[in-house]
Amino acid sequence: MLTPFLRPGLDVLFVGFNPHPYSWERGRYYAHGSLWRVLRKSGLAPDIRDDSQLFDYNFGITDLVPDRPTREAKEIPDAEYREAAVRFRRRLSRLKPRVVCFTGKDVFRHFAALKRSANVDYGLAGRFRESLLFVAPFPSHKWVTDAEKARHYRAIQRLLDGRLPTPAESIKVIN
Repeated sequence: MLTPFLRPGLDVLFVGFNPHPYSWERGRYYAHGSLWRVLRKSGLAPDIRDDSQLFDYNFGITDLVPDRPTREAKEIPDAEYREAAVRFRRRLSRLKPRVVCFTGKDVFRHFAALKRSANVDYGLAGRFRESLLFVAPFPSHKWVTDAEKARHYRAIQRLLDGRLPTPAESIKVIN
């Protein structure tokens, strides 16, 4: 079982699809270490080794569907993701993290109720109330190098430093 790391006012809240059985059995998010390796390489959390250190950085973590481990996210029906996204948006309204980082484009698509065909880019994707929404590569993707993943995650620091896109850049706003 995994216990989400949540509290009001986090700087960054990482959000995945749902737990992988390997992590679920060990009681640790990203028990295989991919997210922690990318966060170290990005400089966002230079000393992080596992989820027990998240609050040291004022970071948190959860999953859109936090209580259903599967080997692949696609094992969960779209209807279940829709229901989970509604609950998660209510939770975000209470927690008010500065940045919500979706660890994968499809996680964001589910959260934002976008069609699978909707184009989603890595980076700042909009706002939800007080929180900035950010899309980063899935940390375990084998076809994206760690250096490329770290480059995307490094951009979160610019948001935390208050460096937002210029007004000429458009961002999607989720209500």
